[in-house]
Amino acid sequence: MAYVAKLSSFQQLAIANVNGQTQVNLTLSLPGQQQSQSSSFSTGQWQTEPELFCQGQEYVLKITSEQGVHHILIQQNSISTVAQPADLNNYSTVNFEEIPDSTPESGGFKPMQPMQPMQPLKMGNMSMDINSMSMQMGNMSLNLDNQEKTTTKTFCSQCGTEAKTGDRFCRSCGHKLDQ
Repeated sequence: MAYVAKLSSFQQLAIANVNGQTQVNLTLSLPGQQQSQSSSFSTGQWQTEPELFCQGQEYVLKITSEQGVHHILIQQNSISTVAQPADLNNYSTVNFEEIPDSTPESGGFKPMQPMQPMQPLKMGNMSMDINSMSMQMGNMSLNLDNQEKTTTKTFCSQCGTEAKTGDRFCRSCGHKLDQ
């Protein structure tokens, strides 16, 4: 059997007992970001339902199995075993929701949903699109997807006249152009 607990509005803990292994999956889901941390511990078959305790941002998972009592510490995105946790009477209890096992290999965990593609970014007269690897600002554009050559216009720093490719001096005022 597998269990899931909501630790916060953006963090979820899922556990399962598969072939004597306790599989722990910690998932963090924020807008535009999704992370998952998984660990597996040899605990034996569970004898009772797992228990989850919380104090602040620290969680202790208590597993009672045929091999004894095991404690797994969960802090932020870290999962590790502890020999003896602090007094669990000072912790509050977090309820698990039982979920059906989908497959033994997955430990009943649902796969993470794929992230949505990044949307084009627009700020003033500038736009960037990561999906097509392109950027546009004013009358200049860069497109890496098609490996197109982009042309950069050069202007005289003295009078502002547009220079042609290869010009070393301004055709209007004669000022030396920066190369």
